[in-house]
Amino acid sequence: VHCQDCQTPICIKCCIGAHKHHDASEIVEVVELKQQEIRKDIEEIETKLIPEYKKINTYLQGRLTKVTEELTNTEQEKERLRTTWHQEVDDIFDQVGIAIQAMKKSCLENVTAYQTKIKNLIEEMTQAIQENKQFLKTTKPLDVFNYKSNLNEYRNIIKVSVKYPSLKANIVEGKELSIEMGETKALLAHTSLSNSAVDVLCTSQKYLLTMARVIADIPTEHKPLRRMVCVGENEAWIIGSNKTISRVDIHGCVKETVVTNCRLWPDDISVTNQGELIYSDCNKRTVNIIRTGQCKIEILITTPWDWIPSRMHCTRSGDTLVSMFNGQKKKIIRYHGKKKMQVIEKDEHEKPIFEDGNFVLYLSENNNGNVCASDMNAGVLVAIDMEGRVRFRYDGTPVRKRDQFSPRNIVTDSLSQIIVTDYNNSCLHILDQNGQFLKCLECHGLNKINALSLDKDGRLWAGLFESGKIKVIQYLN
Repeated sequence: VHCQDCQTPICIKCCIGAHKHHDASEIVEVVELKQQEIRKDIEEIETKLIPEYKKINTYLQGRLTKVTEELTNTEQEKERLRTTWHQEVDDIFDQVGIAIQAMKKSCLENVTAYQTKIKNLIEEMTQAIQENKQFLKTTKPLDVFNYKSNLNEYRNIIKVSVKYPSLKANIVEGKELSIEMGETKALLAHTSLSNSAVDVLCTSQKYLLTMARVIADIPTEHKPLRRMVCVGENEAWIIGSNKTISRVDIHGCVKETVVTNCRLWPDDISVTNQGELIYSDCNKRTVNIIRTGQCKIEILITTPWDWIPSRMHCTRSGDTLVSMFNGQKKKIIRYHGKKKMQVIEKDEHEKPIFEDGNFVLYLSENNNGNVCASDMNAGVLVAIDMEGRVRFRYDGTPVRKRDQFSPRNIVTDSLSQIIVTDYNNSCLHILDQNGQFLKCLECHGLNKINALSLDKDGRLWAGLFESGKIKVIQYLN
């Protein structure tokens, strides 16, 4: 017998004793009820709980695999970003290095010029002493009477002042790193993740527009329109198929003209960081400059024998990059004033960087010091660092246009983005400074872009070869 109240087996004596008034059942009935309960438990565990837990286990296994994969990818991405960030820091210091070298050249040239002037004055004064001593010895009173003193001129002693900025650095441990050299400044900052997961600092808060728009359509008399370079905010110098270089505003009004001494027309034009116009003359193998406020044309650069100048770019540091050709061969030379500073022709393995062919090299320099060149003979845009090493080549593959990529004019903007014209496909490719494709820019009417420049407001001026029109494009917001 089983006592239901006490949930324990009892005997006959217990039934009339301590458990007298308790409910009691036969053991067989109780066992049968327990067996039914066990069967229900088995059924629920087998049919419901185990499958449910198996699902959870499968889910957790999947999450484990997913987390492992994602964190492995995160580790790889972290290493990629480490390389990218290190490259950015290297680029910053490369840019500072360019600024220092430019200042060094400028200061040395100024000091040398002062020194030459002082030496000439010393020679003049030494000669004056000898002449004056002869006056003291002369027996001709008239010679002494006609003597004129130059002492006042020599008393105006030239004051030499050599000024140059110092390298300034500031380190706030764990928070901020900054470096400054003249106008070149860079800042790396760390912020709390609670405020922002990623904090990108840049000098210009501009981003690519989803849809670029043409904000001005400028007619010109230059048909075909060959070259163009912006000057200021709303003007540009342009050339066509004659000797004249014209300065036009955004309304198409001609503000100024310069007549060159080229046999046909200038091969290219650019503007120095002092705002002076320069142009290349392939027949005379020269790059000429027109000084501000003067009509006189001066020869700035004469290229090496048998090398013909074609395209040019004036850098922010004051250098002039000139692409040139000798038959099918191509190279780029960097000049500071008249002095040759760098030849870009072969890579670190002594192999030619540029493909032989009939097309000339278009070029520009990015903010990080990379020289970007359009090698139409190879159908690529190539970037070369300050050491002459190839950083990357871009072949236009991401855009997947009908015709082969035909890179020509190049500009770089305030975000260090590279913008190159695709002549065959009438569009513009926009890349980041590491050669990663960002966007293909297409606007209605961009047919056969043959000239490209950026104004001070960051707007693109695209010159069309056949129509002679200029389209001003807003592509950043």
